[in-house]
Amino acid sequence: MNKTLINISGISLLISLILSIFYEFKIITSLFPSGIFAFVASTILFFKLNKSKKIFIAILSLLGLIFYIIAYNLDSSINLTKMITSNQFLLSLLISVHFLRLISLSNVKKQEVLPTSKKAFFKTYLGLHLFGSVINLSVVLLVADNLYKKAKLTKEQLIVLTRAFSSDAYWSPFFVAFAAATTYAHDGNINYIVFFGLLLAFFSFIYTYLELRYKQKYSLTNFVGFPISMQTIWLPFLLLVLVSITHYFFNDLKVIVLISFYCILIVFIFLSFKYNIKKSVKKIISHSKNKLPSMHSELILFLVAGLFGSAVSNLLLINNINLPFSTFDGVTASIILAVIILVSFVGIHPIISISILGHWMNTMPINQTLMAVMFLLSWGISVGASPISGLNLTLQARYDVKIKELFSINLVYAFLSYLCASLFLILLSHFLGI
Repeated sequence: MNKTLINISGISLLISLILSIFYEFKIITSLFPSGIFAFVASTILFFKLNKSKKIFIAILSLLGLIFYIIAYNLDSSINLTKMITSNQFLLSLLISVHFLRLISLSNVKKQEVLPTSKKAFFKTYLGLHLFGSVINLSVVLLVADNLYKKAKLTKEQLIVLTRAFSSDAYWSPFFVAFAAATTYAHDGNINYIVFFGLLLAFFSFIYTYLELRYKQKYSLTNFVGFPISMQTIWLPFLLLVLVSITHYFFNDLKVIVLISFYCILIVFIFLSFKYNIKKSVKKIISHSKNKLPSMHSELILFLVAGLFGSAVSNLLLINNINLPFSTFDGVTASIILAVIILVSFVGIHPIISISILGHWMNTMPINQTLMAVMFLLSWGISVGASPISGLNLTLQARYDVKIKELFSINLVYAFLSYLCASLFLILLSHFLGI
């Protein structure tokens, strides 16, 4: 593909991010320009997709446009700008987090001799989980690449790679799942959302440890790991503190926009101290041109999911099709959770389910904290368990892992995670007085 066009797409994404932040800080009055730049980038990068993804995106886009046309003919007052802005803040977070790689991955040291022990398991799992909570899938590739250089990935290593990473989706404010959940449940209590997510992430870690420790077919003693230095996890804590303090004093600002703002600000300040302002700007622009376009699959999927989800919800609302429940409590949330997980096994990405349900569920007065937690748990379980999730497809293609193997090692884990998540949702519902 033409390099100039790819560079243009990367710069368009940077401009889109900046305009989204400007909109939230009321420097500009419309989110539409930000959506336009994201749309331009997506149109260019569409041609980088493989054939199957092109067909899927084309079908989803066409259906979304058809549904919008039908909805507009039935009610001309619908907001057409949401065709490209529904998931704009989610895209902004996706873009901003990508810049953190400029200051985080450089701190990870390559190791010639990989450690083998139970201690290596703990360090690998926790390091991957905490580091992955900020830079997302990159850390999985970093760890897996180093392990794969030495030998074929073992079942124990695959378990750690999938579960340590996917459980980030339960709680991390810097994970795209969090952005998706809070885009639609924007009035949820962030403290409760993070707390319950961390609780399930902890249970996931304990279960994984016990499974590898006591099941005869696994071995922790011989576990070969790639520990990430605990010195590298200063970044998520710094971001968390800055976002929490700012949100406390300015609670009308969206958390996901604050995260986007501080991500790019910290990168700029860090680079400025390391180099100088001029060189820092050059590095950010260079990263935009050469690295941002690499996330074309997620970018296009989330943009099109916003189009499709808002179009479907408009049709449902115009035709007075109500939700199939009158009360949204823990039991209802656990049923919806099961549906999202099950459809993920046939290739429906959680972002599509969340986009449709998020628009639809906001038509009735429901507890948005419970809804946000439900969305996060559904994403985390789906990403780790579905053999055709982005994470598992990457492992299959890059490291010669069979679908059957990934499915077998995580099926029971997914089922138990669902039961535990359902219990948490019921407890949260009771705690919230629903």
